[in-house]
Amino acid sequence: MKTIFLTALVALLVAATSFAGIVIKVTLSIGKKSQPTTCPNFGFCDFSINTSYQDGSVNGTLDVNEERGSMIIAIYEKDILKVQPDKIVYFKGKDSVIFSEDFVLPTEFNIASKVTKPLIIKKGNYPLTFNKGIYYIEFPL
Repeated sequence: MKTIFLTALVALLVAATSFAGIVIKVTLSIGKKSQPTTCPNFGFCDFSINTSYQDGSVNGTLDVNEERGSMIIAIYEKDILKVQPDKIVYFKGKDSVIFSEDFVLPTEFNIASKVTKPLIIKKGNYPLTFNKGIYYIEFPL
């Protein structure tokens, strides 16, 4: 019985990792990139890769999975409240977010995630979920 349980557990762990994408730690600024001096409204004004989370920044992760055909951006609520509290209105109590302009992720993300196509968030409406202090936005590749 123990052998069957351990075999099933190992099989489950292997299957779970085979479906996982590449997860990259990021820091970002919320706002419209087309107006970088003030970065008003909603979008991403700045988006960069970091090896560790930065105090005084909005931190999160980018999960890119070509097999699944999507990328998921996770953003920590505590960082939004601390660093850009005026932007929480775009998240709190919402089930979607609207990007009013395209946002092309820097080339470093393509290299880090090993994807074949450029990573672009197209202008549009995207699902937003909240779980354990983290907001998740999912985008198609």
